Amino acid sequence: MNPDYKKYTLIELYDVRENIDKELYPERFELLIKEINLREQNPEKEPEPSKLDDKDKVSILKVIMGGCAIYFLWALINAFINDTIRSKSGYLYHLSEQPQGFYTVVFFHVVFVIVSLYIVFKDLGKKNT
Repeated sequence: MNPDYKKYTLIELYDVRENIDKELYPERFELLIKEINLREQNPEKEPEPSKLDDKDKVSILKVIMGGCAIYFLWALINAFINDTIRSKSGYLYHLSEQPQGFYTVVFFHVVFVIVSLYIVFKDLGKKNT
């Protein structure tokens, strides 16, 4: 089964040409060269590059924010189990030695978890249209 090179942009075709194994896939390489020559002679046959719609962008954002929420929740759980938490700069705050620093970092972790979970779940009750 050969790829449908008609769906590729000319830039993508050039990239495939640079990376294809000509000896392993001689038929594909021949089809690729034909498509490149056709496109170079007829630029109006160039397909539009695929773009993400807003729904896809929101889905990607939700996945990323969900992962971040899990990470920061894990950091918070570890902070209270071990009585230590690491700041962004890498400094390790101990609850018994630096409670103000410890709770400050915990506060920012909690805020980030809340914001992340809000972004992930804010459209949960809405109907898709």
